[in-house]
This record gives sequence, structure tokens and C-alpha cells, in this order.
Amino acid sequence: MANQRQPEISFYVSSDGDDRWSGRLSEPNQTRTDGPFVTLKRAKDAIRNLECRLVTGELRQNINVFIRKGTYFLDEPLIFTPEDSGNEKCSVTFSAYKDEKVIISGGRKITQWSKIDTSLWKAELPDVRSGKWYFRSLRVGDKQAIRARYPNYDPQNPTTGGWCFVSKTIPEKTYDRVVFNPSDFPNWDNWDDAEVHIFPAWGWVNTIMKVKGVDKENHAIIVDCKQDIRPGNRFFIANVQQALDSPGEWCLNSRSGELIYWATEENFPNIDVIAPAMDRLIVIQGDMNKGKFVENIRFVNLTFSDTDFSLDGYYDPADSAIWLSGAKNCLIDGCLFENINGYAVRLDNKSNDNRIIGNKMIKLGQGGVIMLGNSENQPFNNIIAGNDIQDCGQVYKHVAGVYVTTGSGNLVAHNNIYRMPRYGISFKSYGKGASSHNNIAEYNEIIDSNLETNDTGAIETLGRDYEISGNIIRFNYIRNVVGMNTTPDGQIISPYFTWGIYLDDYSSGTTVYGNIVDGTVVGAICIHGGKNNVFENNIFMNGSERQMTLQPRDDFMTGNVFRHNIVVFNSTKSVLWYSWQNTWRPDRLSECDYNIYWHTGGLNLLDENLKITPEGSFSAWQGLGFDKNSIIADPMLTSDEKPELKDSSPALKIGFNPIDLEKIGLKGFDKSKYK
Repeated sequence: MANQRQPEISFYVSSDGDDRWSGRLSEPNQTRTDGPFVTLKRAKDAIRNLECRLVTGELRQNINVFIRKGTYFLDEPLIFTPEDSGNEKCSVTFSAYKDEKVIISGGRKITQWSKIDTSLWKAELPDVRSGKWYFRSLRVGDKQAIRARYPNYDPQNPTTGGWCFVSKTIPEKTYDRVVFNPSDFPNWDNWDDAEVHIFPAWGWVNTIMKVKGVDKENHAIIVDCKQDIRPGNRFFIANVQQALDSPGEWCLNSRSGELIYWATEENFPNIDVIAPAMDRLIVIQGDMNKGKFVENIRFVNLTFSDTDFSLDGYYDPADSAIWLSGAKNCLIDGCLFENINGYAVRLDNKSNDNRIIGNKMIKLGQGGVIMLGNSENQPFNNIIAGNDIQDCGQVYKHVAGVYVTTGSGNLVAHNNIYRMPRYGISFKSYGKGASSHNNIAEYNEIIDSNLETNDTGAIETLGRDYEISGNIIRFNYIRNVVGMNTTPDGQIISPYFTWGIYLDDYSSGTTVYGNIVDGTVVGAICIHGGKNNVFENNIFMNGSERQMTLQPRDDFMTGNVFRHNIVVFNSTKSVLWYSWQNTWRPDRLSECDYNIYWHTGGLNLLDENLKITPEGSFSAWQGLGFDKNSIIADPMLTSDEKPELKDSSPALKIGFNPIDLEKIGLKGFDKSKYK
């Protein structure tokens, strides 16, 4: 039969191989006349030139490329086009051979070191001197070295220490200069290659800019910032040789091509030192002008390492190790992303029905997975599930574990997302032509989020298209949503201005069901102007200033529902329901009932003197028809960290359905359901 699938074909790649060989053997034969390939590109080309593909234009058997242990340094990104595709019946898989560790690196090994003094080492890099190469990160052994900076990095206080603050002497807003306090200004002779890392404006984002000039008389550096710079904004300067004053620091001089490193390792320079030479490793590049996707290519059990980041990050920096651009039915499974200074995976250009499952994304420069586009070319129907995403945002901070800047019909499930500078998960609709609809975030565990930014949530949506989104946020466990900002006189404030689930800017038609949120500043939830959102069967705990926030912007906000929820808190300074007073109206909520409220410190929520709702007391709130069938009672949760209901809980009497915590996060992930 024409489409009958044949037995699988296997190719092998090994650091001990040769691209002149057949690639059909897992190791060289005894006479070294045949064996594995030595490069991934050669394996890719061999698949493209298979006889069946040349004759019929498609594969009739699964193709496996087994890669032997070792590090494979790419000279350029490995690009897959539609001609490299598998099909619905036959896939092309690149995977590690058995349990061997395979590292795909975008870096170059630096070896020609000479000693300057007791601890300083220097390497001459001609490609840097000639302008062919430049890098902003450096790996020494298995760790990222510290780019020489002022003030010095503070390992004991990595987020709150090591900062300068913009002087109060500047005008209220400026875009072209960063002014130091006079006592902080470094009187360096050479500012070549210097860059400033700054949180401008409100502290929602950070950016990295080249220093364009220096005004020593006014203790200022000249920059070009897209957001206004305000008194108190925190910043530091990177990559100045005169700032290289601490062990573990390095700097790069683009004019001389000199790389200088203050070694802390006893056996340096016998340790691998790797500098990135590219910002991406794998590119799946469909041809949407011809309607051709790259299909059914898989990457399994591989390690991706050593990519750099670009400048100009603000709201959506999107450097990435793997680009899925016009990709369909592709799979990234069980891979490790480390020493990546962008995201792990980026999806755009109508990429759909791809699966990113069971991967580890650790200490990345940006976030875990990002989707980009507009309503016409956005990614859709992709699955991001069972990934372990930790300590991201090492470079840029306005990032997420999973960031759908625009995309629809995507499933984000069973991920562990820990220690993020901003969001755990974000779905954004920027306008009528850039909407994110019908996405699902379910069974994710998000702990320690929003560590370095503010006005934010662990799970956040944006609704500037004013449409019913159909987004669903259910059965997620959120704990410790922190927030950070600075005062105009240069003091860091944290915790500050965070929610657990933040429906921002007219987000509408969102279902929020069965979530647990524990530990926020201004509430477990915020509705910022949206309509027809439903909050049901959630457990909301321990907001320090508020429990629920309503922010009606105009007449658009109506019809929101809040029912069958448990709200428990311990702060004596917190209100239960908060609203902007000048825009509050009862029709902002169409239903608020069958909830259970409780203060664990013994505060009587029925006290007429407690102003805990937009109407004042709880009884005044009930006078509007809200919470008529709700109760003030201890819901009898087993503990804060494992808030399950005891059998005698009164919450069961108001229609609350118990939440199965064992299904949340990686512990509840069953990969076989996503194969």
C-alpha cells in the first residue's frame, strides 16, 4: 500500500563520529570505516535525503536520531523547515541514547588563558575585537559567573541588596539620564561597554541599556529609556573593568577583545569556561506564506545550554533556546534547560497542537514558555504540562513561568512554578486584534511568585479587547505572592501590592474555580474593570491588607459572581471586600452568596464597627442582598499548607466541594494522558 508504514530507521550521533559515515551505527566499527555522525546537522540532512522522502515527498517510517553522551557545540542554530517534517503517522525524534546525558550548547569554550596576577586571568578573543562576537553571560563550570557590577552583587540578599537608587534631585520624570546620589557616583575613567540594569517607572519591568555618555558634573549617565525614570528607581551598572573588584566577577572589552575573570576555583583554568555565541539553539521554521508547517518533530531527554540574551527587554523579552514558529504536532519531552539566558521555549507564527511536557527549566534568564503573536497568527491549542519551572528571571523580570502574551485554546496544566520575579502564569488580550481566549490553567502549583515586581498576580490575565474570554483558571495552588517596589528616597518595600489571581484591565468571562490562594498583600483576587467573571468553590487565605479587591474603572464592570468560596484570614488590619469608593456600585457583583468567612485571630466579623466592605459593616453589605446565605464560621481546614476540609466542616453545608490537593502540580501529573 502506498502509505504503509515501514520499520523504523535509526541514525546515531556521537562526539566520536564522522559526518562522512552512514550514521547507522551507534559507535565506530573496528576499522573506523563506518559509524555515527558527529553533528546534529548531518543527521538532519540525512533524514531530509532519505530515498522515501526524495521519491514520494513524505516519510513512511518513524525516524530516530539517537545522540550519544557529550556536549555538542553548535556553530549556528539548527533550523528545521517543512522539508524536515514528519507526518501524522511518522515522526522524527532526536533523543538521548539510552540514559546518557546529552548537552546541546550554543556556546564556545574559552581556553587560551593567561594569568594577570594572583587571581585575575585574561583571554584574548579576536572575534570579539573584530566585532564578530559579543556576549553578556559566562558559564564557569556549571554556574553563571557574575558580570562585573556596581554595586557588588549581594549573595545574602540577592533581590534587595546590591542597588543604587536614582537621586531625588531629578525631575519627576526623565527618559535620558540616570542620576546617582553624589556619594554613590563611581568616578571611573572608562565607561566603554557599560550597561545599566534598571527598574524604571512603577517597578513593573526592568530593562538593560547601553550607557551612551557620562555627565560627571551632574553625577549622571546618559541613556535612552522607553519608560520614564523616577526618583528611587533601583539600578546597577554592569561590565566596567574598574568595577571588577570581587571574586567570581568578569568583564569583556569589545575594543581589545579581552575577557578578564577573577577566578575562585583552585584548578582554574582546567575548568570549562563557556561563553554563548547565539541566543537560540533550535528553530522550527514553518512557511506560513505557503501554509506549510513543520510537523511531528520531537526532542526527548536532551539538555539545552548556553544561550545569551539581547537588550531592549521591557514587557515581553522573548529570547529562547527553542523556537516553535509555524510548528504543528511537535513535542519537547523530558528535556533540561539550564544556563539559558532567555526562555526555554517560544511559540509563534500559528504554532499549534504542540506539547511541551515533563521538562525542567531551571534558573533561566527569562521565563519558561512564551507565546507571541496577534489574533491572526497567534499560537493555539498547545499543551504545556508537567514542567518543573524554577528560579527564572535571572536577567529580565517581567516574565512568567508560562506567558501567553497572545494565544488561544492552550492548556497549562500540572506545572510546578517556583520563585518567579513576576507571574506564574499570564494570559493577555492587548486589544481586538490580539486576544487570548479559551485558555485553561489547571492543577498548577505556584509558590513564591512576584518576588521582584509589583501590581501583579501569581496568575494574571489582561482583557483590553473587552470580550468574554472563556479563559478558565481552576484547581491551582498558589502560595506566597510577595511584590516589591522602592520609595522615592531609595528604600525597598516588600511585600507590596500583589494579588493571587489578578483579572486585569477589563478581563471578562473568566471562570475561577477550585483554586487555593494563600498569602497575598491586597487580596486573593482582583477584578480590574471586567464583567461576568465567576469565582466559585475557591479557598482564599491570608491577604495582609485585603481579601477581595474590586476596581471598577467605568460602567463596563457588571455581572461578576462570587459563590461557594471559603475566605480565611488572620490580619486585624485587613478588610474583607474592598472597592474603589468613587466607582463602587452594587451591580458590580450580580451574585455574592453561599460563602464562608472566618478570622483565625478571633475578630468578630459581624461587629457593626468593623468597616470591612465597600458599604462598611458586614450587615450593611448583607443589606444590599449580598451573602444572605453565607456564614461566619471556622471552615475547619486541616492546615495552612494543606488546606483540606475536615468531615465536619460547615463549608460542606453551603455547597463547597472538596479540592483534591494530590492532583495539583507535578505529583498529579500523568504523562501518559498527554502523549
